[in-house]
Amino acid sequence: MSEDVHLPESAFNLLPVEDKKKEKAPRYISKFRPAVMLERKLVKEPIRTMGPARLELPSPENFLKKHSKEPKLPEQTQSSKDVHKTCSFTERKPPVPRRNDKPLMGIHTKRDFLKETPELVPMKPQPACVDTSKGHKQVLENSGLVPKFITRKDFGRVPAYLQQRTHPSCC
Repeated sequence: MSEDVHLPESAFNLLPVEDKKKEKAPRYISKFRPAVMLERKLVKEPIRTMGPARLELPSPENFLKKHSKEPKLPEQTQSSKDVHKTCSFTERKPPVPRRNDKPLMGIHTKRDFLKETPELVPMKPQPACVDTSKGHKQVLENSGLVPKFITRKDFGRVPAYLQQRTHPSCC
């Protein structure tokens, strides 16, 4: 079994065999790499975020107390306490008249009630017809669904300018 196996001789076996391995191009290295490395060293320190944070531990005397994190109301001063008793911004109003007191007559004011009254009256909503179940409205005023001009004096009569045209004496 240990016999050598010889392949048949050939002229091609006599030629020297050349290695056909291609030479690799040099590896790409960015021309900005040194600048990036410098920039990285300037900004960061090595292993900055690894491990527990290096902080000063709070002293045991300054422990958290109950309700210490809740917001506190400002302390009341003497002037803020007096505001609730009497209003300091206005004078004291006269007392409400009794039921059997008669009103004073002849008091005049500069207030014009005729100008103020129409402004205070609330506006009436425009009459509208709801068309669909979704709530689409149509205002009735200009829709033609409500009779508008039947109450006029000249409703149903021929206008005066048409009567003049049809009259034979005008032309």
